[in-house]
Amino acid sequence: MLARPEKYQCIECGKAMGTPDFAYHHGRIEYGPAYWCDRGILCSIQCSLAHHQKRQAEGTQPQQPAPDPFEDD
Repeated sequence: MLARPEKYQCIECGKAMGTPDFAYHHGRIEYGPAYWCDRGILCSIQCSLAHHQKRQAEGTQPQQPAPDPFEDD
């Protein structure tokens, strides 16, 4: 059987959603990830800060909050 790529993974480190160290909103996986941006989800505060610093250095910071990636429109 072939391994399928994870649908949801951290855009900084590649950690898959569902792994033990992934941070969830209110600590519950059913509430979704605790951190996200307009480019994807982030697994922890460390990856969130690293991503923010990269975007700041690139000059590509978003001008408005990113929508919740798991909220239905």
